[in-house]
Amino acid sequence: MKSNVLAMMSPLCLCLLASNARAALEPFTLGASETVKHESNINHGPDGAVISDWLSTTEFTAALDEAVGRSKLLANAGVNYNAYKDEHHLDYFGYHAGAELDWETIGDLAGSLGASTSRKRYVYGVTSDPGLLGSTASTTERNMQTDNRVFARAELGGPARWQIYGGADASQRRFSASDFQGQDERQWSSNFGTRYSTSPDLAFGVEGNYSHGEYPHVVVAEFAGVPITAASKFNSRSIDATVRLKATGNSGFDARLGYTTESSDALSKDAKFVNGALNWTWTPPSHFAVRLGLKRSADIDNQMATDSIGLKGSNLNGVSVNNVASLDVTYELTAKISLDANTSYSQRKYSDVRQLIGPDLAGTVRTTNFFLSVNYLPTRTTTLSCGAGREHRRADSAIALSLPSYADNTVQCMGSIKFD
Repeated sequence: MKSNVLAMMSPLCLCLLASNARAALEPFTLGASETVKHESNINHGPDGAVISDWLSTTEFTAALDEAVGRSKLLANAGVNYNAYKDEHHLDYFGYHAGAELDWETIGDLAGSLGASTSRKRYVYGVTSDPGLLGSTASTTERNMQTDNRVFARAELGGPARWQIYGGADASQRRFSASDFQGQDERQWSSNFGTRYSTSPDLAFGVEGNYSHGEYPHVVVAEFAGVPITAASKFNSRSIDATVRLKATGNSGFDARLGYTTESSDALSKDAKFVNGALNWTWTPPSHFAVRLGLKRSADIDNQMATDSIGLKGSNLNGVSVNNVASLDVTYELTAKISLDANTSYSQRKYSDVRQLIGPDLAGTVRTTNFFLSVNYLPTRTTTLSCGAGREHRRADSAIALSLPSYADNTVQCMGSIKFD
């Protein structure tokens, strides 16, 4: 495996040494990267089922940024090969691709249309929301997760003080492992809102969101060892107040606060909760950049996206209420060397999630994550970085059997190059 890793890295290393290698590819951008990582717990398994290994990821990417009249066409794609040193049965090819057309008319009407797809290996605790009726949380086999999404959004008002906007998207998530079929999910969502700008630096708004989804293969019973599945549907509605403020030339934030109601025909009892998000960015006149995020929702990706206001698509919903806090701090030592530290803390609260066997699932799962890296830019087109981190998940004793706790320590180095 060591020779294989070196063979994969050699072409990239040669490219990194060619510091003046550039090509006039506009409007295209091409790139390549190599990442070598060691994980102490590659499957995020509980104590007694921990496997450590080295992972090599080789990726090639391409992107397009092209003006089409008054509109703009954006596209990107990438393919990667992931090879383990010892656990070869987990080796896999992954990919991601997306395209978006940002359009505008002669008046103040504008919007975008787009689609995206991705394929990667599922690892417990990263994106899925385990604990569904008849489902499992983790697996030691190669389980591929495929996500597809299409979206559309429009906005009327342009730079005017008063704006009206709306959007819709459809998302799908599928797993290749047979014992994960209960976590396959489809969702359709829409939003509509308005905002008013009192000045270029301050805007207020109101937004409504509606989501309808289903788990098409929930295991509801077993007969002679054969699982019997049925579709389980859910709905989510929320109304939110939003604000966007550019406090100073170095500081700005956007926030939302609202109320959400969720109903499900089989998975769990109806839920009502206060939702919200806050994203704050501070770039003082020094070498620091600070980004703080807070979020409360049912999104199962637990990502601190900057889409708390506007026409971005929402993540797939799950059966837990999630509270997430994240902090990212960047410090530029020199023009080419920087330090980056990011940490996050999340709580997933489950209440009366129905199980095939045993009592309903109720309890809290808490996850802390920390990563520190050093980044070096030897040229305009190349990047080298190394870092280390730790992820630790703890589950209440009442749900520890269904949602096991785990710890994972990571050390990795990455090199990348792009041509534009």
